[in-house]
Amino acid sequence: MKTTASAARIGVTAAVIVLSAFRCPAQEQKEAVSYVPGGIVTGGNLTGEAEARMEQLRPPAPFGADTPPAPDYWSAGAWAALPGRQDDADVAPPNTSYPEAQKTAQVDVFFIHPTGSVSAGPWNAPIDDPEAVRALTLVMKYCASAFNAAGRVYIPRYRQAALYAFFDGKSQSGIRSLDLAYGDVELAFFHYLKYYNQGRPFIIAGHSQGSLHGMRLLQEEILGTPLARRLVAAYLIGYAVPQDVLYFPGSFFLGNSNILISWTSFTAEGVPGFFTDGAVIWLKGSYQKVGGLPLIQVNPLSWKLNGEAVPARQNPGSLPYDGENKTGVPALVAGATGADASGKVLIIAKPAVPGFDLSSGLPVLNCKSGDYHLFDYALFYESIRKNAVERVNEFFKKYKAAGQ
Repeated sequence: MKTTASAARIGVTAAVIVLSAFRCPAQEQKEAVSYVPGGIVTGGNLTGEAEARMEQLRPPAPFGADTPPAPDYWSAGAWAALPGRQDDADVAPPNTSYPEAQKTAQVDVFFIHPTGSVSAGPWNAPIDDPEAVRALTLVMKYCASAFNAAGRVYIPRYRQAALYAFFDGKSQSGIRSLDLAYGDVELAFFHYLKYYNQGRPFIIAGHSQGSLHGMRLLQEEILGTPLARRLVAAYLIGYAVPQDVLYFPGSFFLGNSNILISWTSFTAEGVPGFFTDGAVIWLKGSYQKVGGLPLIQVNPLSWKLNGEAVPARQNPGSLPYDGENKTGVPALVAGATGADASGKVLIIAKPAVPGFDLSSGLPVLNCKSGDYHLFDYALFYESIRKNAVERVNEFFKKYKAAGQ
């Protein structure tokens, strides 16, 4: 290694085996080497009442005082989704044009889940935290399942950083908790590569906190390495992913910018300052504030970087939220919203159909104020599903043509 309630849970979530009998080598069990530069704090830009409400979610103990035990990725319980095991990442809308196909899929999907723990608990949640477990069930249904027509879905559980970690302007506890969470993701990825992947092409996908960890994983372990040749695409949705990542030294992305996909969904009235200015990112070997860097904004209806407006009538299907306790997912609804990625963030129209009007109840990530973070995936669910299938097909065509 080089260096290292229910609506809120969709995306604050909202933006799925058989194990070897041999144990993981001791060196794989140790935690990833952390890298937290001195003086960097998170401190997403909140003020006034919003800041006061977020302060109520500050973990009561300092970082390190109540750190939960590390996951054991040899245990099936450390994986929320594994191929060959029935789980919520296997569901598909009844009217999708792209049925679930994991048994015959030729690629894998390594999905990194978003924040599901939004209470004032520890800086890093245990992987069996009830709130986080419930949230991840929704994430598998409404986000990760979008990839099960294209690949076999793997979702590791990890000691996710608390929501407050993104807004800790008073100490380094927030950024240290993010670093610890990344360490788990990195170890899960190593375990996946060694024991599950078997040399197959793969997709990296995530939402929100998961996309931050995916951004670092790409730069630390994939770009500029032989693994990049097996990378089909990276869907790092619902976070501030700067365009500078496209030009990582030696990157396979150089000249292939459409392989890295990201967007953050707002109405024209929304205030995206956290993503455009205040969010902590990983770039050039360290954490830093995004500080106004141009973000990757791909239009999920045209799949063009900074793509111009596409009308709602060209949206093939959104996945409306219809409750937490159902076994499957509802039917897709076509034409719920359009998309315009020509500006700093993705601009949508407020959906005029039910199932996209839920609030996080938090001072951020709240669709009542025009922030549709909860629905980054669901609003464009069928388009993502189609795009993933098409990218896999194109990947194999390209390598067949090259004689590889």
